[in-house]
Amino acid sequence: MPWKSASKIELSEKQESILKEKAKGSHTPMHQKIRAEIILKSSEGKSNNAIEKEMKIHSSAVKKWRDRYSEEYEELQRIEKESPHKMRSAIEEILSDAPRAGGPATYTDEQVAAIIALACEDPMKIGLPFSHWSAGTLQIEAIKLGIAESISVRQVGRFLKRERFTTSQGTKLAES
Repeated sequence: MPWKSASKIELSEKQESILKEKAKGSHTPMHQKIRAEIILKSSEGKSNNAIEKEMKIHSSAVKKWRDRYSEEYEELQRIEKESPHKMRSAIEEILSDAPRAGGPATYTDEQVAAIIALACEDPMKIGLPFSHWSAGTLQIEAIKLGIAESISVRQVGRFLKRERFTTSQGTKLAES
């Protein structure tokens, strides 16, 4: 299999100026500083290996950001010609992380709603020997009722907190 050479990086004066500002900026997030520096060193004709050694970062990071910037070359040229005032935000977007999908939700919206609805019930009215819910008692009851196979006390608390909901201090929430 032939060896693929590193993507060539050509920068306009404006691009170089913005990248230098990013690489040296005191308010620039560290990950953007590093990425800007990779692009600048690449534009000087340095190899991925040389950049890796000089910056003490993994070669895959050098390749990734060099390739990403290279892929956007034509778009950056167009932006610089048609809308030069948008160049900074275009470069910032290139240097930003791509959105990540994350893992699938563990609990369905219906399960969350059922736990919140349970928290609105008066425990004594459903035959429980206490007058107020805690995250722990909600967790035990949610499992017992089959709302969730398993769930942690902390997760129950997160659901309640996310909804800015606290367990009731009386029966007002349960009545309607």
